[in-house]
Amino acid sequence: MPFLIELTDREHLSLLHALGVVVKQIVLNPLIMATCLGALCAALHVEFPVALNNTLQFLQNAAAPTALFVLGVTVALRPFERMPWEVFATTAIKLLIHPLIIYGLMLAFGPFPQPWAATALLIAALPPALNVFVLGRQYEAWVEPASGSVLLGTLVSVATLTTVMWLVQHGGLTQALMR
Repeated sequence: MPFLIELTDREHLSLLHALGVVVKQIVLNPLIMATCLGALCAALHVEFPVALNNTLQFLQNAAAPTALFVLGVTVALRPFERMPWEVFATTAIKLLIHPLIIYGLMLAFGPFPQPWAATALLIAALPPALNVFVLGRQYEAWVEPASGSVLLGTLVSVATLTTVMWLVQHGGLTQALMR
């Protein structure tokens, strides 16, 4: 997705320049850097001093609530009735069409073990993630609709996700997919 966003930017002289910008953004992305550093520390069994470990734990615990707070402020400042039609369309695609596509692909390429089939269907039925809003904020593109999409998707997923969970639990969806 970042590559497609960069391709729409008219400042890039060539495809190679746009690719270089994207690679730089990926390598210098704080989330990716933190993940790689965390994996490296875990692999090397690095033990941090207690004070540093407590500080990192505090930051870890504050990250998600802070992002949700920023999302909440953005949603609160956006009137719900002025949401563009794309928000409703992308929400319908994510919560209805995406699970159906996954189900069809699993029928075509299955059978699968029950836990994998159930997991794939449940993940497909999840609402749009907060990273939609975070990416919108990072690129200053579609920020308010992204926040509305997360809000609307979360509200609608109460019905759609509950339905998929019920069907999975009662064997209505995964029987045809299992070996």
